[in-house]
Amino acid sequence: RRWVRGLFAGGSLTAEAQMIFLDQGLKVMSNVPILGANMLKDHVPGHILLDLGEDQFTRGRPHPMIDPVVRDESLRKALGDDEVGVILLDIVIGFGASDNPASHVVRVLDNHKDRDPIIVASVTGTEKDRQVLSRQVAILKSAGVSVAPSNAHAVEAALASISN
Repeated sequence: RRWVRGLFAGGSLTAEAQMIFLDQGLKVMSNVPILGANMLKDHVPGHILLDLGEDQFTRGRPHPMIDPVVRDESLRKALGDDEVGVILLDIVIGFGASDNPASHVVRVLDNHKDRDPIIVASVTGTEKDRQVLSRQVAILKSAGVSVAPSNAHAVEAALASISN
């Protein structure tokens, strides 16, 4: 279990995660690679950071911020992959976002009680958002998800977990 899978709702946090991997001297693949990262290839082992808001995942479907179901298949796959040590998630709340994205993620995780990968998440939003930042964090933590104060901190925690 040596690889990280990042399952992001959007491109900005995916790009930030890639920059941190590259700054650490690590090779990383993505469906939206930044300069220095590699284009995702099927059946090639390694760290993979996905922007699930891209057309390949959303064609005919709502964006994962609106409908977190878009992330389910990728999350189940990562949970079942014996090579994945850490799964990185971003939860984005606020206007236009799902009513309770953390609960949705937890429902998927509950169906994989015997999971081995460490789950590290960040929640982007505020206490004044209708989903309430602290409520989303509490839901994730109650399911054993490690919640970092930012996406960058979550990526650093994921990298620290696989290096130990």
